[in-house]
Amino acid sequence: MEKQEYSFKRWYDVKPYTDEVLSILKELSLQSHYDIAREVLKIIEAIKVNSRELDDPPLSIGVDRALGLFNQNYKRRWYDKNLPIARIFKSASCLQDEDFQNIMQGMFTSLKDEKQPR
Repeated sequence: MEKQEYSFKRWYDVKPYTDEVLSILKELSLQSHYDIAREVLKIIEAIKVNSRELDDPPLSIGVDRALGLFNQNYKRRWYDKNLPIARIFKSASCLQDEDFQNIMQGMFTSLKDEKQPR
């Protein structure tokens, strides 16, 4: 039997834009986190409602998603302990990879513009 080695990083730690989004979010206030989460969760819900997965659900969510969801109970990282940010990532973890990437890219684009001095 072939032994597989699994990375214990969360599945979203290695996705494009995610590190940048988390870096920006870390600098923002808790109130900003709630405001951002409220809007992003609306988008995630709209994607889920209109998702292709509703018509043909996947047979498996995949090893990376399963390990990520399992390890969410450890809550070791700052964004795991931050309710609004944790809700974004828990909700987004159920999206298809392309949809997750679109969410992260959109957040990054919006947040980097807000971070710029005016």
